[in-house]
Amino acid sequence: MRNKEKLLVFGCEQSYFFRAGQPFNAGEYGYLPSLFPPTVQVMQGVIRTALLKGHGVDFNDYKNNYCGVCRGDSRVCKVLQAVGRFGSNEKIGMDLKGPCVVRWNENEQERLYPIPRDLVKTESKSVAEEYICLQPDSQPQITDRGNIHLPAAKRRYKILEQAWISETGLESYLTGKKIRSKDIYWAGGNSKAPGNMFLSKEQRFGIAFDHIKRSAKEQMLYSTEHIRLRPGYGLAVRVGRLPELSLPDMVKLGGEGRISSLQAYVTEPISKTGIVAALDQGPGLWGGMGFKLVFLTPARFNGGWLPDGFGLTEIDGASAWQGELKGIDCTLVAACMDRPIYIGGWNIARGEPKPRRAYVPAGSVYYFTTRADTKEVIAAMHDKKIGLEQGAGCGHVVVGRW
Repeated sequence: MRNKEKLLVFGCEQSYFFRAGQPFNAGEYGYLPSLFPPTVQVMQGVIRTALLKGHGVDFNDYKNNYCGVCRGDSRVCKVLQAVGRFGSNEKIGMDLKGPCVVRWNENEQERLYPIPRDLVKTESKSVAEEYICLQPDSQPQITDRGNIHLPAAKRRYKILEQAWISETGLESYLTGKKIRSKDIYWAGGNSKAPGNMFLSKEQRFGIAFDHIKRSAKEQMLYSTEHIRLRPGYGLAVRVGRLPELSLPDMVKLGGEGRISSLQAYVTEPISKTGIVAALDQGPGLWGGMGFKLVFLTPARFNGGWLPDGFGLTEIDGASAWQGELKGIDCTLVAACMDRPIYIGGWNIARGEPKPRRAYVPAGSVYYFTTRADTKEVIAAMHDKKIGLEQGAGCGHVVVGRW
């Protein structure tokens, strides 16, 4: 019997500091904001550690690919197969998707995701405000990358900052249905919707400590930004192929190793109901069907923002990028995204910093056209991962209509 996918929920009962790739001395100042949500690499490390502790694997044995409980290596121990080799975050046996925010009540959980960047709110004094989606304009615009069918709207709008969307709202968004205000949540910065705010930020001060002299270091004052989730909210990661074992009730989370509760629930994938019909009835371009990919986690490609294997082409006087994605021939028309985020960290195995790399941020939206069958597109890409570092959970995408 195939193991059902689990939702690992981290209660986040304290304040937490989630560091990105920026060192403290960058720019010669000592302030670092928290990156929220934490990176997929951070959550992957917490989950792997929890599995090893739950199974009772000695960490020194783990470095040598040995489990004292099973008395063997990864060929014998399913936990070692799941967590992968020491020092590697790619070749693991689990399928991770997340992190996302989860709102729960008793045994019911509702997952929240970063707002798609093309979901905006209209601005008007005479007409009621509503949430609408941008889509590639019918006329290409001149840009530094050529003539591009840029995402546009017929009404004035404002971009939603620090906003998240419920899974119910996401399903409506993917099928072109109207988005309700109650499906939008805020990670601070919106006083008009206090009931849907789930996060607050706190500033902390500290000073470096000299462990040899047992005193504070001069001129080493620093400040960090911590985040605190409101009661009833937590972080969550969907995990496929999770070994059957008892996980610890408490884990260390964040840059200072603050304690967080950990619970596991059986969960379901993101629904694809109605998406096929929505794509078939939705707009397209150049005689092809239009579809968009929404990134629920950051993604990394060898070509920066451009998926691997895509090359510049020209169609009817407009610039686009032709390539193949998950076996589907398609054309990238345009993208709606924010500036890249930079993620680094510390390599515990080698005792050195990890490379600081650029990632496409979660919430980015890529618009494609294809002549492939709609069902094939959904089967290949919806609720799947693309790009590099998929083993760490990067590049989780869902499919929707323009």
